[in-house]
Amino acid sequence: MDIKEWGCREVSRQGVVAAVQDTVADVEILQRSACAGCHVKVLCAAGESAVKTVQVAHQGNLRPGMTVRVSLEERIGWIGVAVGFVLPLVLVVTVLFSLSRVVPREELAGLVAVASLVPYYALVYAFRGFFARIVHFRVSEVDTGTEEQRGGAPFHIVRKEGTS
Repeated sequence: MDIKEWGCREVSRQGVVAAVQDTVADVEILQRSACAGCHVKVLCAAGESAVKTVQVAHQGNLRPGMTVRVSLEERIGWIGVAVGFVLPLVLVVTVLFSLSRVVPREELAGLVAVASLVPYYALVYAFRGFFARIVHFRVSEVDTGTEEQRGGAPFHIVRKEGTS
């Protein structure tokens, strides 16, 4: 069943296939700040960009250097935001306010509240297999066309240290 039939929105980004293993392909996506394309970004140092690597299921037609579009259901992204940011914030605030009434020193209550994140993220790490099963990236080939059709200048694969 197609994602459009469910009425779900999807988030998609263009990327370049960096490597292909047996069942997994690494796709590098250029993440740019809003002012990364500005001509004076060198002077103000506000423009940043980073390359993020996403592992997708290799469908047999992917090859290194291929330009692709990687898509993900928007609701899956919101689940990631909730698990990674919202729930930990709620946990820290709840523990902090609960302990501030019991523990006489605020510093100790704050330290325990922050330390409560260790078991939380250990639990998230323990369930990483579950999260890997619910997160499904879709990959489709992109017609590279001209630079104007792509909506900007192309980007190049940036290798991380220690990789070939």
